[in-house]
Amino acid sequence: MTKPPEDSLPPPPRPPGMPPRGGPARDPRIPEGSADYSAALADATAYKRGDISFDELRRRVLARELPPHRLGDGYLMMSPPPPPPGVHYDPLVMPSDWVGTWGEIAMTLFAGELTQSEYQRLHAAAHPRCPR
Repeated sequence: MTKPPEDSLPPPPRPPGMPPRGGPARDPRIPEGSADYSAALADATAYKRGDISFDELRRRVLARELPPHRLGDGYLMMSPPPPPPGVHYDPLVMPSDWVGTWGEIAMTLFAGELTQSEYQRLHAAAHPRCPR
């Protein structure tokens, strides 16, 4: 019997309560030119609305297994310099090198869906060895 190619196998089942693979459609709050962090934003928004508990949010964040940014998670919290005159700045634009890193969760803080305290609690759970 021949084994099917790896790319033809169905993905492993998602943990109970996780949003479907692929996540929601791109969130309209994310500006043009930004990398997509819709799935993380959807979870944080559901938490802020009271649809899920903080424990459920933490479970979903941890299930993503997002590694620290290659420059460290402290880098995510650095304030960017102001743009030159005439250049529009939008704090909801996520750089592409943040995709698949803890930067996706940092963006939910910048979008106002998490408080600093909630963000720190999630970060401590996901990356206990990162400097605080």
